[in-house]
Amino acid sequence: MNQFVDNAYVVASNLFGPESGIPWWVWVFAVGAIAFKLFIPVPKTARDLANEHERRVYEDLVFSERAKGGRNGKKAKKRKR
Repeated sequence: MNQFVDNAYVVASNLFGPESGIPWWVWVFAVGAIAFKLFIPVPKTARDLANEHERRVYEDLVFSERAKGGRNGKKAKKRKR
């Protein structure tokens, strides 16, 4: 167990320590790039926008038909009796 902790300490000090072969500004750039990728939204494509529009139109059509007592509504079933 101690050997595992010692090896982890050596690896961490080689990556982040003052004698590291990787400069500090590279780590800042890498963390900044990851944060930028995570926090900035990806713009939607034209296909995504079209699919979203079609889904909204379909939902409006289905739910408005049910609210008016259309084929799938409860009132339509009661009228058939």
